[in-house]
Amino acid sequence: MKYPLFTAILIIMLACGLQFWLASAGIFINLILAALIVFAFFFDAFEMAIFVLFAVFVVNWQPAMSFEIVLFILIPFAAFMFHRIFAWAAWAGIPVMIVCGFLILYVAIAPGAFFGNLPAFFADVAGSLLFAELALVTLRQAI
Repeated sequence: MKYPLFTAILIIMLACGLQFWLASAGIFINLILAALIVFAFFFDAFEMAIFVLFAVFVVNWQPAMSFEIVLFILIPFAAFMFHRIFAWAAWAGIPVMIVCGFLILYVAIAPGAFFGNLPAFFADVAGSLLFAELALVTLRQAI
């Protein structure tokens, strides 16, 4: 018997741990958002809401909502809607949504810093794509 929900919980916990561990070393890769985008291609809206709420609690444990957190919430649900409307295969849709989602996040939060620091953006996207593809393979094995 396969356990996709249990596997997803392990993936999101690994993403949280790795993201904070790498950030403590000065390497900023948004693995949590990448994992949530992968989950958008496998789970329904209720399960997505649970994973997103957990991720928001981990990323922002303060009670106040900021513009960045609202975008962080909306991007996985945009990926969820993208998958439902266009029905792309996960291997093609996930990289597109990661690049688009990260681009929206970076440009909306700090456009001046984004255009002045493109190598950091590309490093974040590359690391997130790698993690997302590993999560994709893992979830496919669990289904």
